[in-house]
Amino acid sequence: MPLTTDVSDVEQWQGGDIVIFEKHIGIVSDRRNWDGVPYVIHHNDPWQTAYEQDILEKRTDIVGHYRISQ
Repeated sequence: MPLTTDVSDVEQWQGGDIVIFEKHIGIVSDRRNWDGVPYVIHHNDPWQTAYEQDILEKRTDIVGHYRISQ
Protein backbone atom coordinates (compact mmCIF):
# COMPACT_ATOMS: atom_id res chain seq x y z
CA MET A 1 0.00 0.00 0.00
CA PRO A 2 1.32 3.50 -0.76
CA LEU A 3 2.27 5.74 2.16
CA THR A 4 3.49 9.28 2.74
CA THR A 5 6.86 10.49 1.48
CA ASP A 6 6.94 13.18 4.19
CA VAL A 7 9.92 12.25 6.36
CA SER A 8 8.76 14.56 9.17
CA ASP A 9 5.68 12.33 9.67
CA VAL A 10 7.85 9.81 11.56
CA GLU A 11 4.97 7.67 12.84
CA GLN A 12 4.14 6.65 9.26
CA TRP A 13 7.58 5.12 8.70
CA GLN A 14 7.96 1.56 10.06
CA GLY A 15 10.67 -1.05 9.86
CA GLY A 16 10.31 -3.18 6.74
CA ASP A 17 8.71 -0.44 4.65
CA ILE A 18 10.13 0.05 1.18
CA VAL A 19 11.36 3.49 0.16
CA ILE A 20 11.91 4.32 -3.50
CA PHE A 21 14.35 7.02 -4.53
CA GLU A 22 14.70 8.30 -8.10
CA LYS A 23 17.50 5.83 -8.89
CA HIS A 24 17.67 3.73 -5.75
CA ILE A 25 15.61 1.49 -3.44
CA GLY A 26 15.97 0.93 0.31
CA ILE A 27 14.27 -0.79 3.23
CA VAL A 28 13.27 1.23 6.27
CA SER A 29 15.05 0.02 9.41
CA ASP A 30 13.52 -0.38 12.87
CA ARG A 31 16.38 1.77 14.28
CA ARG A 32 15.81 5.52 14.50
CA ASN A 33 17.91 8.64 14.99
CA TRP A 34 17.45 11.14 17.86
CA ASP A 35 14.62 12.88 15.95
CA GLY A 36 12.72 9.60 15.51
CA VAL A 37 13.48 9.33 11.79
CA PRO A 38 14.31 5.74 10.81
CA TYR A 39 17.54 4.59 9.23
CA VAL A 40 17.53 3.06 5.75
CA ILE A 41 19.10 -0.27 4.80
CA HIS A 42 20.53 0.00 1.30
CA HIS A 43 23.54 -0.61 -0.91
CA ASN A 44 24.59 2.52 -2.76
CA ASP A 45 28.15 1.92 -3.93
CA PRO A 46 30.94 -0.66 -3.65
CA TRP A 47 32.90 1.44 -1.10
CA GLN A 48 30.01 1.86 1.31
CA THR A 49 31.15 0.94 4.83
CA ALA A 50 27.71 0.51 6.45
CA TYR A 51 24.45 -0.65 4.92
CA GLU A 52 22.16 0.74 7.61
CA GLN A 53 22.44 4.52 7.49
CA ASP A 54 20.78 7.68 8.75
CA ILE A 55 20.11 9.14 5.28
CA LEU A 56 16.34 9.59 5.02
CA GLU A 57 16.27 13.27 6.00
CA LYS A 58 19.15 14.07 3.66
CA ARG A 59 17.53 12.62 0.54
CA THR A 60 15.54 14.96 -1.70
CA ASP A 61 14.73 12.31 -4.29
CA ILE A 62 12.11 10.17 -2.47
CA VAL A 63 9.44 9.18 -4.98
CA GLY A 64 7.60 6.44 -3.08
CA HIS A 65 7.07 4.79 0.28
CA TYR A 66 5.25 1.47 0.49
CA ARG A 67 4.28 -1.25 2.92
CA ILE A 68 3.22 -4.77 2.08
CA SER A 69 -0.02 -5.53 3.90
CA GLN A 70 -2.14 -8.63 4.18
